[in-house]
Amino acid sequence: MTNQERLQEYLVGNNGYLKNDISNGKVIMLSGKWGSGKTHFWQNIIAKDLTENQTKKQKAYVYSSLYGNRTIDKIEDNIYAQAYLCSVGGKNAVLSGYETVKDFGKRFGSFCSLLDVSKLIDGIDDIQQKNIKRSALSYLENGGIVCFDDFERKSKDIDLNDLFGFISHLAIDLNCKVVIILNDDVFEGEEKKIFSNVKEKSVSKFLKYEPSIRDLFKSIIFQKNSEEKFKYSKLRRHLKVILKTIEEIEELNARIYIQVLDNLVEWIKNQDKSDDVLRCLILVNINFVSNHIVFRFDNYPKEIGEKILPTIFFRLEDIPINGINSIRNIVEQHAKKIKLKLEVIDKIKIFMRMSSKNESEEELLKALELMNKYEDLIWFFWKFEINLEYRQNISNEQLNKINNFIETGILINE
Repeated sequence: MTNQERLQEYLVGNNGYLKNDISNGKVIMLSGKWGSGKTHFWQNIIAKDLTENQTKKQKAYVYSSLYGNRTIDKIEDNIYAQAYLCSVGGKNAVLSGYETVKDFGKRFGSFCSLLDVSKLIDGIDDIQQKNIKRSALSYLENGGIVCFDDFERKSKDIDLNDLFGFISHLAIDLNCKVVIILNDDVFEGEEKKIFSNVKEKSVSKFLKYEPSIRDLFKSIIFQKNSEEKFKYSKLRRHLKVILKTIEEIEELNARIYIQVLDNLVEWIKNQDKSDDVLRCLILVNINFVSNHIVFRFDNYPKEIGEKILPTIFFRLEDIPINGINSIRNIVEQHAKKIKLKLEVIDKIKIFMRMSSKNESEEELLKALELMNKYEDLIWFFWKFEINLEYRQNISNEQLNKINNFIETGILINE
């Protein structure tokens, strides 16, 4: 059983933890690496099951992204507003054409901006504030579920102590089940200290989301659209090469997968669908999302093309040990100036190759400065051109079309 399957079974399986009253009043933290698909997993696998279960129990399921919320009051308004919608039948109860609503009082004053309550069912303007609050609270108390996402993107205006104080209020005073979704190592500096302190006091259970590339890919490729059809059914014939390429580059990022898959759906309509072309498009797309560049030899800086690239790559076994030792001091003295995206051993390779041409230390240091200046391009060249051979069996014309499509977002049929 995969990590994803274990979490699904534990949280929403038969007598799952979040379906059981044992989790009332508990704060659960679901953490994982950035881009690993935590939100996708929660919304597309866990939340669908929970929403149905909560509806049967006449309890609220509330999802609150902290992104863009600058105050605790706004977050609280959003939660109460969603809980109230659950109590009156959810968003399906919203009608169009209703323009005015009476003031719901200070606590519910932002309903209109949050959920467009001006379009709620006829007669809602006659409901008193106390009835609205009672309805919202009845769906939150003793078993309501509140999920906080985008924890790492919270506004700096929101104090962590205050935020955890509100979370504790939901869990302890209202006996809600509270879920926090966040990235690993989310905070730094003083906030990291505060976060470490309050989470140990507040969080009852820690869960780790760490899917394999294959599991994350499958969860995205087989998701259904609004018509209950598989969103990427047009890519069925190409799934093997798509997954193989993503595993080859060791990319674990749900957002990147979705962008790549969307581009592939557009590409295969009337372009070359060979495995080599699709593989190249995937690699170019992933690199562009990660590094914001596409690789074109004709635009490569002349000095690095002539000086560095021809001498970068050769077998480590070809380097004599005494040769490596003789230049170790040079590397150590100047490595701190480099961002170290390239491994030190790669620098040694370059030095060794150039030193075999009897070049001076001054010339070697000049080469090192060039490496520092064009580090990102060299890294790309090494990873994609040498290791992955991303252009194999691809013509310049095909590569240019792929580059242009990925860079501009527009596929021109010629």
